[in-house]
Amino acid sequence: MMRNIGSIIALLLVLGGALALTLLTPAPLPRTIALVPPVENKLVCANMTGPATLFINGADAITPLGQDSAAAAGPTIIPDVEEPAVIEGGAGVAGGTVATTANARVHLPCSPPRSRGTVVVPSTAGTDLLIVNPDAAEAVVDLSLYGIDGEIVALGARGIAVGPRSSRTIALSVLADVDGPVGVVHRATRGRATVVARTDTPGILEAATSSSLGAEHLLTGVPAGASTVSVLATNPGNERATLQVEALGASLGYTPEGGADVTVEPYSSISVDLALSLAGEATGLSISSDVDVAVALSAGTGTDPAFAAPVSAATELGAFAPAGGTLQLSNPATEEAEAEIMMGDIDSAPTASTVTIPAGVTITVPTAADAQRGQTVSVSSDAALFGSIVDTAGGATIVPLVPLVEPDVTPVDAEIVPTLR
Repeated sequence: MMRNIGSIIALLLVLGGALALTLLTPAPLPRTIALVPPVENKLVCANMTGPATLFINGADAITPLGQDSAAAAGPTIIPDVEEPAVIEGGAGVAGGTVATTANARVHLPCSPPRSRGTVVVPSTAGTDLLIVNPDAAEAVVDLSLYGIDGEIVALGARGIAVGPRSSRTIALSVLADVDGPVGVVHRATRGRATVVARTDTPGILEAATSSSLGAEHLLTGVPAGASTVSVLATNPGNERATLQVEALGASLGYTPEGGADVTVEPYSSISVDLALSLAGEATGLSISSDVDVAVALSAGTGTDPAFAAPVSAATELGAFAPAGGTLQLSNPATEEAEAEIMMGDIDSAPTASTVTIPAGVTITVPTAADAQRGQTVSVSSDAALFGSIVDTAGGATIVPLVPLVEPDVTPVDAEIVPTLR
């Protein structure tokens, strides 16, 4: 009898355990995988106010705004451009628009669309803002303007709608009829946009691309014998900024007169004149700040200075540009760098040369003066350099060297959901 009772109890325990197992909900198993986000290399090549020539290299496709795209291969020149174009490609895709008048010239680099950026111009006279939306959805942009006396309240600067794959022009001289430099912060409340400033006045043809705020900036393109050298800075924050300017000259790095402890008040812009402090040398500039600011360079040897936004340093650099000018390479590191330079026109094999660049120094190398269909320049170095092709004949131009290396992208954890199809 006791054996039967024990058997019954054991059976009940087994049945209870089995029932409990059926009622348990299994813990969800982690279903994640590390993915590298795709890197989109899309640039907008803005047009000037008149016909211009577009120089493009490294693009897989060229799409005039609102039209069908066309495949591209190698260095490409498109004359008589009157509308913006969008270029797409891998690492090193770059381009720029070159326009010329009787006594002025400009190079406007192709630049990426941004959700936020800042354009700094030396003056608003004869200047407009071209806002380009390269995407398939509408973009809405707010503008905030900052001059030497603080923020400028401008009617019509908010809620600027730009339709899909289209552009819109805003007269900056109407928004801010003031003297001195003006910084324009653009923020997209919907979508993103490329914003450039274009100046077309008698004897002056210039253009400015937008850049990101930061505490460290590199500026390239001060030509030898420059009569105009101005560092423009905008501080859109609520804290006073203090800037330090380092000049990378022909023989050493130094702090130029007027470049130490430069103060930029909150919500304002300034211009720092360095023309008499650089010894007439071809120079690169390194700008550091205790708070995030936007900076730009205006430099030249005549009445038509060139404009340049900050650039990036890299071990692999390149450019495709019109014939002529001088290659400037600056070494911001604390040790000397050795670089191999490949230069030539697009119709023949490039020539190679090797140069040594001491720490904190800028060197110059003549470029191809007879490259009728444009010249290619590539630089490979054992240390990160920055530079440009500078030409002061018939109006100054600065063609920045762009990094040719793939950007580092941090993988992200993505969850696998089996029920999604």
